Amino acid sequence: MKIKWKNKKARKQAKQQLVFVVKIKTYLYKKLVQRFVIKKNSQKNIRFLEIGPGVQRLADFETVNVLKNDVTDYIADLSLEKLPFKDRSFDLIYTSHFLEHIEWFKVEQCIKEMHRVLKDNGKLEIWLPDGLKAAQTLIEAENGRLLKTPDGWKNGNKEDSPYLWVNGRVFYGLNPKYPSWHKGLFTYNYLASLLEKSKFKNIRKLDNKECRGFDHGWINLGIIGEK
Repeated sequence: MKIKWKNKKARKQAKQQLVFVVKIKTYLYKKLVQRFVIKKNSQKNIRFLEIGPGVQRLADFETVNVLKNDVTDYIADLSLEKLPFKDRSFDLIYTSHFLEHIEWFKVEQCIKEMHRVLKDNGKLEIWLPDGLKAAQTLIEAENGRLLKTPDGWKNGNKEDSPYLWVNGRVFYGLNPKYPSWHKGLFTYNYLASLLEKSKFKNIRKLDNKECRGFDHGWINLGIIGEK
């Protein structure tokens, strides 16, 4: 049932209260519960980890999120701290549309941290918006060759403007329920160079058919590397 607010001020206050409750829930879980979950799951022989699961869990995956929700096993903000696991803990790490929310100057250390907790020969799969496609779209719009969005994505863009589309894809920030601003821009070659610096091998581009979770479509860029 959709709530009808008396005014914008009441709606804003309710949202602020909800955010506060989530932050308290996150703090208490991290301080009082998380270490027991870590100890229990460390007994598994094969372990998969998803970083930034959103609101839906992948089957058989443990999850790390910046805020506590129903599908969160562990709390960690990779822009500020390390993952709460021992070296060589996981066989596979999967992250979709998470890394662009990390400050661009912290991304390399974040990837190195993922490498640390992967087992030898473990795999890292990353999905995020394709910055090259965003840049090409902006150039085509500026040169008058594109008058509408290239893929029909119109969040915050009722005008169907390719300029607004580029801003939405590059910066986002439309969801107030979590830190939704994008803070980095990526291409395949840039990602591959970051994985190489972090000692990954057998790096290749992923096909959209290989996406384990929600497929963001045309803008989706995937890469895989092996430790």
